[in-house]
Amino acid sequence: MVAAASRARGPHGEYEAQVHPVDDPVWAGATPEAVRAAAGRDTDLGVVFLADRTTMESARLALLALDTGDEEEVLDDPPAREFRASPAAVHEVHVNLMIANLDFADFAEAATEDPEGILEHL
Repeated sequence: MVAAASRARGPHGEYEAQVHPVDDPVWAGATPEAVRAAAGRDTDLGVVFLADRTTMESARLALLALDTGDEEEVLDDPPAREFRASPAAVHEVHVNLMIANLDFADFAEAATEDPEGILEHL
């Protein structure tokens, strides 16, 4: 899973993945809210991919993508703050969020198009 998320992308592998895996037992069983709160302290970090129990039990190893930005106050229809993504989709999500080409809600919506709710790619 880490290898798939860390693999360089592009036709010739020219785009290095900006992935920083954290493998620390202190995070075992951490809730998405706890991870989001810890990651939210880094203002440059817009998304975190969490390998939780569901990830480990999934044949597709679907990571939980968490929006770390400030929660917007939307009364009628709050934006999605998480979705599942394949390890191969990590780079695409990260890059597009960093250059503001797409926002988190775009990816969350795209994930709903998959029968299992997992974003593979756009």
